[in-house]
Amino acid sequence: MPAVEAARPGDKVWVAIPLHMDSGWHTYWRNPGDSGMPISIKWTLPSGITAGDIRWPQPEKMSEAGINTYIYKNDATLLVPLTLASDLKPGPVELKAKVSWLECEVQCVPGEATVTATLNIGSETKSGKAAEEVSVWQKILPANGNAPGAVAWWEAAGTNNSRALVLQWNAAAGVTDADFFPDANDDFDVQAATEKIPAAADKIRIRKQVKKSADEWPKEISGLLVQKIGGVPQSYEVKLPVAQTPPAESKSAGSIVAPVNTIAPPSLWKMLLYAFIGGLILNIMPCVLPVIALKILGFVGQAKDNPRRVRKLGLLYAAGMLISFLTLWRRNSWCGAEGRLGHSSSDCQS
Repeated sequence: MPAVEAARPGDKVWVAIPLHMDSGWHTYWRNPGDSGMPISIKWTLPSGITAGDIRWPQPEKMSEAGINTYIYKNDATLLVPLTLASDLKPGPVELKAKVSWLECEVQCVPGEATVTATLNIGSETKSGKAAEEVSVWQKILPANGNAPGAVAWWEAAGTNNSRALVLQWNAAAGVTDADFFPDANDDFDVQAATEKIPAAADKIRIRKQVKKSADEWPKEISGLLVQKIGGVPQSYEVKLPVAQTPPAESKSAGSIVAPVNTIAPPSLWKMLLYAFIGGLILNIMPCVLPVIALKILGFVGQAKDNPRRVRKLGLLYAAGMLISFLTLWRRNSWCGAEGRLGHSSSDCQS
């Protein structure tokens, strides 16, 4: 539905594509997230009229059973700008678009519809029935430009294919629910989980994990910086270069970023205690207890063997147990030290 009934050659005309979902159903943003499919609009337009990029309203982030998606519920309206050539001939023209979407509740159902509208090209511009709706949705679109003071940098060197990204921007009074909704990219994936981290009083700072599938780490990140002020959603379309180090002001006292992993390994005596308790529980299970009795009978039978052989077998058994436990303890201590440095080795991931 165009915002105007009539327009002049050279004008830009906004067209609204309204979406309505029944209660409990949802459809998807331009980056659907871990599942889903973005809404698609394919235009059939007369010569001299070209369609611009879809302007998407801010979506919601939905998390269910470890699956994170960016969705629209109830009602939303996509806006598309149409540019009219300056030499467009007067008269009525047909605007036609094929809209495809995926709508989900528990199961997902693909949808498709062809929408048409007539626009009169003439010497004056005249508002249409959709003018008010277009105006309302234009006011709540994400601001097309960087948030004040927005910067991004890598927190530390990457480990394997994962790396911590820090995003920061100026904070207004009463800001809550700060987040970043990334654009989709084939070379890397910004994870949905968001961690708010300490910053100066006039700053918002969040941490996101980035997983790459290409050889290089991304040098630029784009998407929506989102927040709420007094419960009202607000968002900014951003395209930020990613620095290798934080800006100088972020290193000041009171705004140092905490390491990602500060978990210390348990002490040796605790590990031995846990091993004893676990072994005790295992050994009294009905499927294990009879086997222990058979092994004891085997040891008793070996008592008749040559004493040197009995001593050798006992020492080998004891050495194997000690080496196994010491190996586990040393590995755990090393991995814990790696975590305290803010990164981890691939050997600690299993």
